[in-house]
Amino acid sequence: MGVLIPPLPWDKPKVRKSVDADVVVTLHGLWRSVSAMEPVAKAMHAQGFETVGVPYGSFRLGLDAIVSQVIGLLEPWLESGRKIHFVTHSLGGVVVKRLVETLLAEGSDINFGRVVMLAPPHQGSEIVDWLSRSLVRRLLGPAGEFLTSEKMQEPQDALNFPEEVEAAVIMGKSSALPLFRKLLEASNDGIVSVEKGKLYGIKEFKVVEADHTFISSEKQVIGMVERFIEFGQTDGKS
Repeated sequence: MGVLIPPLPWDKPKVRKSVDADVVVTLHGLWRSVSAMEPVAKAMHAQGFETVGVPYGSFRLGLDAIVSQVIGLLEPWLESGRKIHFVTHSLGGVVVKRLVETLLAEGSDINFGRVVMLAPPHQGSEIVDWLSRSLVRRLLGPAGEFLTSEKMQEPQDALNFPEEVEAAVIMGKSSALPLFRKLLEASNDGIVSVEKGKLYGIKEFKVVEADHTFISSEKQVIGMVERFIEFGQTDGKS
């Protein structure tokens, strides 16, 4: 599970310890940092979980290199035998999907818990499609290569999430900054169309009134995350 791409000095997980508890790993989106997932991390730690905010080179690495880096940074927790849950935002959902697929394919005996992905562009992004054809495409970094609608839907099983792991997707459908709305489908969060987040094999797919940038700090969404991680459904214990 070693890191193929050496982390930079600031690529260190932000940890809130809780002895012998399940672990909740948070993964931020493109151009973001661990601080973007702090509202979720704080809420999950308050529920008794150990939380690990993982930084990664979202704008300087390709997808496989990102996954390798994240696995390397998480190695102590992955090998601990403790149950590992994931909560992600945007690109982080694409990363965790590939991470789970990679570890399952390797036959790793990781104790996977549940996964909640907020506003993930699993079927690509119209905005990335547009930017990748523009003069500012370099701002996307390697993500501009793999987050296009064509690339994200290229493999035959690209839209399948491993059913061995319980997962939920929560998409937003409102936008505070409608800069890119004309590029998107009718229902979107200003950055990702609702339909672009769909996957086969997940347990729940929810749509809420939330903006892409701020969905991970919405009180309603954090409550849904808490309930899914603990009970396996966003509406709470049955």
